[in-house]
Amino acid sequence: MGPFSRHALYRLCCQQAYKVQGGTVPDGQTDLAETGFTTLDGVLRQESVRKIRDMIDRMISREPPPFSPTPEIPAYFLPWQDEDKKLAADILTEAISGRLETLLHQYFQSHFFIRTVTASRLFPSDESMNSYLWHRDSEIPHQVHVIIYLTELSAEHGSTELLSLEDTKAAAAAGYDFPYLEDRESDLGELFKSVDKPYAPYRVSANAGDALIFTPNRVLHKGAQPNAGFRDAILAVVHPCPSPWRLTLQHNYPRIFVTMHGLNALTDPFAHFKPEWDHFGLPEWVREFKMAPPNWIDAARG
Repeated sequence: MGPFSRHALYRLCCQQAYKVQGGTVPDGQTDLAETGFTTLDGVLRQESVRKIRDMIDRMISREPPPFSPTPEIPAYFLPWQDEDKKLAADILTEAISGRLETLLHQYFQSHFFIRTVTASRLFPSDESMNSYLWHRDSEIPHQVHVIIYLTELSAEHGSTELLSLEDTKAAAAAGYDFPYLEDRESDLGELFKSVDKPYAPYRVSANAGDALIFTPNRVLHKGAQPNAGFRDAILAVVHPCPSPWRLTLQHNYPRIFVTMHGLNALTDPFAHFKPEWDHFGLPEWVREFKMAPPNWIDAARG
């Protein structure tokens, strides 16, 4: 089984586990599913925004030597410190709780978990970086990215631009789907003109504490670099899961805060559920005549 099929099967397993556990499967027809992106305002309080920005301020000046942006390397990625990870997890919990939690449940139609989290500060650059040209991520189709902006977006301070799922399909039909790095474009106006469709990218407008939620494999997107100052943001990668996100975050938070996100399509989503098994003992849930473990972390070792 190929890696994408394996992840698709895992998603179906998570949805089935959600039903078995008695969860009411929410309606999956949301803006995130139909358009490929949506926004939420005020997922973080300004105090929480300030705490993450303080971490960036502290570490960017501590680096030996202190980080200095260049046209080739305009972004600073926060090296999370162990002593900051519990606070960062609490702030992440604040962001997810409520509206974002509901939205992600609706999209995945199952539980979900936070795979990895980065925080960065982007400075102006004259170079056209790969992420700032139109592209789709070569990732699993149901992967979700949550960008929480820590600074106000503006023409000066940068933003994010996206094309809807419908427009992305039109671009793919015209030959622009997963272009090689050297073939990425900063403007697709001529492409859309050739297929007689209006070219109308959505440019995110946000205050500090607002969030963009999108499906990076399914919609074309690109960053808009700042012209002055800098842009601070958190990026969280979200996947389906058979267990509630609070439980997995409690177990995983020391490991999810990273400086760079990996390519998740090449990972095995079932790996966590294949530990060494003591074949001389049966798990308690089997002895209790149950058909599945009561939860999929602590009890899934047999």
